[in-house]
Amino acid sequence: MTNDSIALNRHKTSIKYLAHYAEPEVLSLATFPEQSRYRHVIVIPAFQESALFIERFIDSKLAEQQCLVIVVINQPDNDFGFEHQQDQIELAQEVVKQGQQVWQQDNLRLIELNHASRNKNANSAILIVNRYTQPIPAEQGVGLARKIGADLAVKLFITGNVLSSWVHSTDADAYLPDNYLTAHAGDSTNLKKAVATCCNFYHHSNQQAIHQANLRYENALRYYVAGLKYAQSPYAYFTIGSILSFDMLAYCQARGFPKRNAGEDFYLLNKLAKLGEVAYLADVTIKLDARPSQRVPFGTGPAVQNIMQLTEQGQDYLYYRPAIFMALKACLQAFNGLWKYRQQPELWFEKLTKNTQQALTSIGLLTFIAKQNMATQAQFDKQLIVWFDSFKTLKFIHALRDLGLGNIPLEQALADAPFAIS
Repeated sequence: MTNDSIALNRHKTSIKYLAHYAEPEVLSLATFPEQSRYRHVIVIPAFQESALFIERFIDSKLAEQQCLVIVVINQPDNDFGFEHQQDQIELAQEVVKQGQQVWQQDNLRLIELNHASRNKNANSAILIVNRYTQPIPAEQGVGLARKIGADLAVKLFITGNVLSSWVHSTDADAYLPDNYLTAHAGDSTNLKKAVATCCNFYHHSNQQAIHQANLRYENALRYYVAGLKYAQSPYAYFTIGSILSFDMLAYCQARGFPKRNAGEDFYLLNKLAKLGEVAYLADVTIKLDARPSQRVPFGTGPAVQNIMQLTEQGQDYLYYRPAIFMALKACLQAFNGLWKYRQQPELWFEKLTKNTQQALTSIGLLTFIAKQNMATQAQFDKQLIVWFDSFKTLKFIHALRDLGLGNIPLEQALADAPFAIS
């Protein structure tokens, strides 16, 4: 496929996505200044955040790389959220002070940072999306906030106001390195087949208890991905919204971020990984503020809080045992011969351990096989990998855990694993 045909396909797919699935804010861009053009775009949802992350961006080399930062002020409509509404209003006011407002339409405001007092070389801008006056439904939370920002980025790419086809998704607690944007240059060999990327990362806090809790959770994340790689799963990548970038065409094909209050990064990546590779950029390292939080029902913040409580009580932090990933590896290898047994899957099942048989049955493998009776081997094998995706893999892991391979102390899992974390 030529570059021209790729560009045409990208344009058609994006137009269709915007017409059927984009958020209402996209309509407000009809009057966006034609002369406001940017090479890169970053999307940041902000809830209970000060303007420090804006100041950090302006002070950085990234502000000198023609970047548009779309800040979606994520104000949930529940009682917990409204207690902090004033914080979000003050954030918006601080952003306006950092530069010159050049455009406003509905709940969108564009602030140019050219020659900002904090950085005379700045040539970027901030697009504020006001979702505190019209709060976001609490159950849609950060997923909808990220979707609003990404949808706006797609529209601005279509209109020529954004030049790069990569959307960079991050958070206010992320310290982005100078090579964050340049690593996604069009001629990068890492990105030839990639539809998404995950950067390297580490957590840090000056408070020792928080720092240590985050370090343990970070080790658990790295252990999980290393286990998936050991098992040769095609879904071995980090699902952290603050280190994620994705190609706009793939994003539109996947119909955008799911509108949910947590796990939006996991479910988007689960769809993107079926469209192409998820590349890991080891040389792009993002520092993340280590902080406990209950702003979302699960994820880093609640996990860190849980680990701190366990430490105070003298209890171990338990995680998946290595035997689970060994079983996953054996299962994925056995999948290579499953097509030949599609008419009598019970004969194929006999080759597996009892736990693996029960786990696969519980997640619906037999139902999948029954629907593939007429498939060729190539079709069957492809659909099997699509079916046994990151969500099904996680359900398989949980089933094995509940069938007797219970969690063990994380430190023991790290020591016993036949694979190392990076």
